[in-house]
Amino acid sequence: MIENFLTSEKVAEKIVKAINDLNFKDGIRIMCVCGTHIHTFVRYGLESLLSENIEIIAGPGCPVCVTTDSEIDAMIRLALEQDVTITTFGDMFRVPGSKMSLAEAKAKGADVRLVYSIHEAVNIAKQSEKPVVHFAIGFETTMPSTAYEVLNNAKNFYIFSSHRFISPAMLALLDEEIKIDGFICPGHVSSIIGAKAYEEVAKYKPCVVAGFEPIDVLLAIYKILMQIRQRVSKIENEYSRVVRDQGNPEALKLMNKVFDRKDGAWRGFPIIRKSIAILKEKYAKYDAVREFSIELTYETKAKGCICDKIIKGLAKPKDCKLFAKACTPLTPKGPCMVSREGACYIYYNFGRDDTEV
Repeated sequence: MIENFLTSEKVAEKIVKAINDLNFKDGIRIMCVCGTHIHTFVRYGLESLLSENIEIIAGPGCPVCVTTDSEIDAMIRLALEQDVTITTFGDMFRVPGSKMSLAEAKAKGADVRLVYSIHEAVNIAKQSEKPVVHFAIGFETTMPSTAYEVLNNAKNFYIFSSHRFISPAMLALLDEEIKIDGFICPGHVSSIIGAKAYEEVAKYKPCVVAGFEPIDVLLAIYKILMQIRQRVSKIENEYSRVVRDQGNPEALKLMNKVFDRKDGAWRGFPIIRKSIAILKEKYAKYDAVREFSIELTYETKAKGCICDKIIKGLAKPKDCKLFAKACTPLTPKGPCMVSREGACYIYYNFGRDDTEV
């Protein structure tokens, strides 16, 4: 029943008509915090259905995209200079640091291995004589699995935590006074943290938690526009078939048991308060930063790359001089062209016309 609803053209037509009938004269900018929402918006051509006064922009919801060069560089130095194994997920493997990617470090002899889950990394550690350091990325969606392995007393295994909390970044965008009239909140993250996690953000701007089908995204846009029309700001949960107000209690319990929050850098942002997940003192023996004396260096970026602006809604991929020229999925100059949740990757594959090179 839900499946039929989510794919009904007649329902989509009614929502689009309701959106356009609101007839906003001033430009409205709605941020898709999650890259998967941008994927839906671009792949299914939803932009062509909406009034030109409604602009949908990308946000900082791609974990690979917001990981800094400094973190990537630190893992590369560790892999090249010490006798350790680095494990990471596929997208992170190819993201350029300030000088090279982990893939290029592997080509230089570093022991870097791709894994599909952190549990696979733990199994590698069990069979290895060398320490295994897992480059742990992701928002609250992936934190519980990291916490589970730490609580399971993994041996010969360390975490380099690049986990981040999403709500502080949304508040940081508002602090910078970037024009954002509403947020489509990420569905996967929200299944863990719950819709109520955005209450602080919703004091300032309309927020709607959404699923990932085209109708989900259209409904979220409509709900945000209705809040704007009614001059209210609140959190609404369009994705109630998956997301609960309080989130997933067991997953939250795991996270809160293992992780503390600290201030930290995101790509393109100043320091964001209480946004980085670090292991609690009780679990310091799993912390690669302490065990291997890892230092983070000054943040840099590829010349010409504007990923730092794209993930803040200040630019779109086509604004970048490198887009679809020097920078492609095969030759990425920045993380937004590597990850399937990255705006550049999405627009390259689904948002170009036939005249673009």
